[in-house]
Amino acid sequence: MNSASRLASGGFAFTEVLIGAGIMIAVGAACLGAQLAATNLMNESAASAVLEERAIFAANEIAFETRWADGGALLLSKFNGSDRIDLRIPVGFASGATVWSTTITYRVVPSPVDSNSNGVVDEGRLVRIQGTTTRVLCDDVVPGGFTATRVQDNVAIQVRLLKELFGRPIAVTAATSVTIRN
Repeated sequence: MNSASRLASGGFAFTEVLIGAGIMIAVGAACLGAQLAATNLMNESAASAVLEERAIFAANEIAFETRWADGGALLLSKFNGSDRIDLRIPVGFASGATVWSTTITYRVVPSPVDSNSNGVVDEGRLVRIQGTTTRVLCDDVVPGGFTATRVQDNVAIQVRLLKELFGRPIAVTAATSVTIRN
């Protein structure tokens, strides 16, 4: 068919249709690939932000109570490969003397969840224990991921968390430092 008769009939040759469809498929695939990459990046960023928020929350909560701790009774030790903090905080006054709480312990205990999907439940759970009450501050603590270092009246606290998302590890660290006031 010559070009004049094809223009007159208003149609396309089969080859032109195939080439056009191929170009459309290639453009669609490129757009889909870009969309999937952007979605994965957004999911990873959101998961990282949640993990970081948990680490910051845990570090700040420990720091708050450590700031008001009885400096003479504050004990730092090791437990399950991470640090452990035992402290007492003021809860009131009686006859001009400070009344101290029962001992509060921050430590890492084994977690029931395999967050990094390595087939081994080696993650930790950072908990606050006072008397018979245990409260979980955060999960996904890496081995050795809770540290507390005391230099005179200053205590540096660090919490490291790790989680796997879509086969990629996401690690965050939150750190703070406080001065003991008591």
